Amino acid sequence: MRTLLLADIHANLPAFQSVLAAAGTWDRLVFLGDIANFGPHPAECVDLLRSLDPVCIMGNHDYLIAGAWGKRNFFDQWSREQLSDAQLGWIGSFSDLLYLEDGILAIHGAYDVPYDILPGIPADMLDAAFRGQLRPDTKTVLFGHYHYGIDCETATAAYHCIRPVGHHRDRDTRAGYSILENGTLSHYRVPYDIEKTVSDTEKMPCLSEPFKSEWISLLKNAFHDSLLQKDAETIRSYGA
Repeated sequence: MRTLLLADIHANLPAFQSVLAAAGTWDRLVFLGDIANFGPHPAECVDLLRSLDPVCIMGNHDYLIAGAWGKRNFFDQWSREQLSDAQLGWIGSFSDLLYLEDGILAIHGAYDVPYDILPGIPADMLDAAFRGQLRPDTKTVLFGHYHYGIDCETATAAYHCIRPVGHHRDRDTRAGYSILENGTLSHYRVPYDIEKTVSDTEKMPCLSEPFKSEWISLLKNAFHDSLLQKDAETIRSYGA
């Protein structure tokens, strides 16, 4: 079976379309969460994803805009307002997690620990982050949420952060996806029309300065200074 794995589309339609064009054919699409927030195309991305008959995992932003969890900010609220009741209801039907074949856990992220999962995380912290969701037969954990490429094998399981489709923080602006086929996981990055996403982001009425400029910088560069500093501090804390 050829499985297309997508994560963190974040309402970025050009990135989503580029990934689909590059991925070719697949037997199953597993979406690991965060479809319709942080970007200018929430309704379009929801409709496109839904048309592909995917298996969907609930992301933290999916919880936010579907009304099930947390307090919405201006970005969350605007994204929610672009969606119909039917679209919101579909997002609300996503699963919290799912076990695929051969002990493979699909989940968005680990919310029960006070740290982010970033490159260089020690094995014991990685195991602890997902411990509450692991079963005795778990061999592999596939997740999104952190916007970095992470592949780490511990004594407990192999952990893989699927490369993000539409929201990037790792200095790589290309859209990401992964293919799982015959037990082999492969990661890919492809270019997309960033300027189209930037142009549409500039038109979003919910964004004002200085946030708008910072967000556009993030789209163009796959980082901005405040996020870079925060992530660097997290990585340094692993050795504390």
